Formats: sequence, C-alpha cells, structure tokens
Amino acid sequence: METERIVPEECYEPITALIGPFQVLRDYRSGSSRTGVWKVQALRSGNCYYAKTFSRRQRWHPEVYAYTHWMPVLKPYVPELVGTFEGDGWQGILITALEGRIMREAALDAGVRNEAYRKAGEWIRRLHDSATGEWFGRPDKDGNPLELFHHADPVIYIRHTLEELAAGCRKDRLLQPQEQQLADWALDNAGVFTGAKPVPIGWDSTPGNWLVDSRGGLTGMIDFENMLWGVDADHFSILYERYFIGDPDAEQAFFAGYGPEFPQEHRHRLRICCIKLALGDIYWGRRNKQPAVEAYGRRLLAQLWRDEAVFR
Repeated sequence: METERIVPEECYEPITALIGPFQVLRDYRSGSSRTGVWKVQALRSGNCYYAKTFSRRQRWHPEVYAYTHWMPVLKPYVPELVGTFEGDGWQGILITALEGRIMREAALDAGVRNEAYRKAGEWIRRLHDSATGEWFGRPDKDGNPLELFHHADPVIYIRHTLEELAAGCRKDRLLQPQEQQLADWALDNAGVFTGAKPVPIGWDSTPGNWLVDSRGGLTGMIDFENMLWGVDADHFSILYERYFIGDPDAEQAFFAGYGPEFPQEHRHRLRICCIKLALGDIYWGRRNKQPAVEAYGRRLLAQLWRDEAVFR
C-alpha cells in the first residue's frame, strides 16, 4: 500500500495524464520547503520516474530549459524530460529514472573513483562545447533572461557579482584581513574574463549529483536546477570547494578528461570563480545561520591564500 504522498496533491492529475495510474515508491526530500523529489512507478508499464516539485520559479525555469536545450547532448547519461506542470505557487517536472547510486555516497577505491572523475570531465567538456549563448545569466524555460541583471560582457557580469558579495560581507564585517585581500584581488583582476563566452554550466555539478553503477563506473548526471549561461571556469568552483581540496588526484583525473591544459591556461579565472563562491557561502551561510556553508567558504579562501603567492 502506498504510504508516501506527493505534495502538493494537485500534482497527481498532470502526472497521471502523462504516465497513467502510478504509485509513489519513495520520498527523497521529506520536509523540504524548497523542492520535493519522489520516485514513482507507472502501474501499467512498470516504468519508474522521478517527480520533482519546486517552490521557486527561478529554479524550475532553468531546469526545464536545461532538459530541453542543453541535456540532449549528454544522452543517454541524463534523464529525459517527460513533462512539466504548474500550479498556484508551485511548479513541477516529471523525468525518467536512471539506474545508479550517488557517487558521493559510494565507497570507491581510488582508481575507480578517479576514472569516474575523468569521465565526468569528458562529459562536462562535451556540454561546454555544445552551445554558446548571447548573455550570462539564468534562462527561463523559453530561453529569455530570468534575472533582472544579465549581461553580454563577462567582465561586467563577474565583477557585478563580486561587488555585491564583497559589499555584503563588508557591511556585515564578515571577512578577516586576508579574506578581504582576496576579495580585493579578485575585483582588481576581473579583466581576465575578457573574451569568455557564455556556455551551459552548473553550479552544483558534483559527485553529489553524479551516479555510478555497482562497480563504480559513472553512469549518469542529475539535478539541473542550478544551470545557467556562465563562464566555463565557474562550473568547477564547487568541485574545488567541496572535493578537490586535499585531493589533487581527483582534480588531476577530472581535468584529464576535461582538458589537462585548462587549469594552467585559466588559472586566474578559476581562482576568481572560487573566491566568488567562497564569498557567497560566507555571506549566505551567516545570513541563513548555516555555519557549515560559511565554513566551506572560509576553508576555500584559506586554501587559496596558502597556494597562491600572487595574492601577497
């Protein structure tokens, strides 16, 4: 007997119209106020799907656009969009189910893990090479700018975000002297983004959203609500913050797949994108009483300070 229920109840009608009668197998985000994810099974075909609901349109729009415009280049390693639906104050999608387990939760031997990183690098390079946009920012489902601030100039786009974050941190007196020096350095050197093109990137494309099989082989990628037209280097900031710190083998394996020349050719762009992410995590983490997020940002800035004599 079905024990889990999809929220809101209005989702049942559009999902039934898409796949027929179904049962809910599992609730993956019970109690979440932002997004809900349920695994469902069509009773007639036996096929499994995932229903995902959103309380924020600015997350739903980019995910729909990603599935319809960017993700086809990565088939069959990504889910397929079955349908979309909207209600009063909520939105949703239905996607096909991929086999595999979350890579972050799998205990993988070093060699197997690094091969998965290498393959992920290959897939992300394929994604970046697949399309070029006309401006930087998040698209709505029809490809129009979703945010008030978007820009065709990468320097202006990156500097605008850095200025906002630095100002917020300064107002709340959040930064230590060397952290402030890193923020100042990033602003002073934003010109290194001259010539960068808008490509499809994801701000949370990590082992937390990558799937592996029982042998540890990479089988897929999921969760595209944080995708946008961005600078390629910005795709990797979260990997440096959460995964590459203290694990140079993972970094090397990833870029062996993506392009081993990238970290040296775009060293300053990578560092500035990492500083931008760290400032955002410090500011957001403090404002939202999330000390773990703030700690991620401070740890990344400390690592950059140790690694880069150019900052001093």
